Amino acid sequence: MHDSVRTLPRAADLAIAATLLFVLMPLMLVIALVIVLAEGRPVLFSQQRLGRHRQPFVMHKFRTLEVGSDESDSIAPTGDARATRFGAWLRHTRLDELPQLCDVLRGRMALVGPRPETLANLEAVERGQLDRWLSVRPGLTGATQLAFIAEDAVLEHVAGPTAAYREVLVPAKARHGIAWMRTRSAAGDLVVLLRTPIVLASRRARARSRRHVEALLRGRVR
Repeated sequence: MHDSVRTLPRAADLAIAATLLFVLMPLMLVIALVIVLAEGRPVLFSQQRLGRHRQPFVMHKFRTLEVGSDESDSIAPTGDARATRFGAWLRHTRLDELPQLCDVLRGRMALVGPRPETLANLEAVERGQLDRWLSVRPGLTGATQLAFIAEDAVLEHVAGPTAAYREVLVPAKARHGIAWMRTRSAAGDLVVLLRTPIVLASRRARARSRRHVEALLRGRVR
């Protein structure tokens, strides 16, 4: 599967990302200023993730955890003691991910695609599935991200949230993402983009996602 055939054309990705970056830059500057004034520097959090064809790249987000926190596993459930007060809100609204628009412009990511994960988070995914899942650029948003939008809220109440995420949720995300990619299209990517702010603001969508994630984790303990 090639991401230039069944996804948004790269030119469209660049045009939309550049437009969003221009429109949202005032908001991003305000977020950066609040982080500096309330929490201090650094403003951004950078971490190596796996991209298309397993190529590592450095992904960027607004910093949401206290300086000096162990962020090696990339898992921070709702209520995580490491999260700053402003950072918790950024994570809930997903505004912490806006700097990834720059990663899209740099060619490391796409607007729509699988969530970029650390190598450690992907160890439970079967190799063939992983190759298919990573056959396209990772995305700022995606059908799978929207389906699992409530995962942080669910993991808050799970013993061993990192293990639960890696052993249950990441393989489930891979299966979901691969199934979605079989019928993926440029029009479908546009629908995902348009749905993203709606899902983020929708209590019903979060409740539906919560039921889905909870069902997956219940299966883990049977």
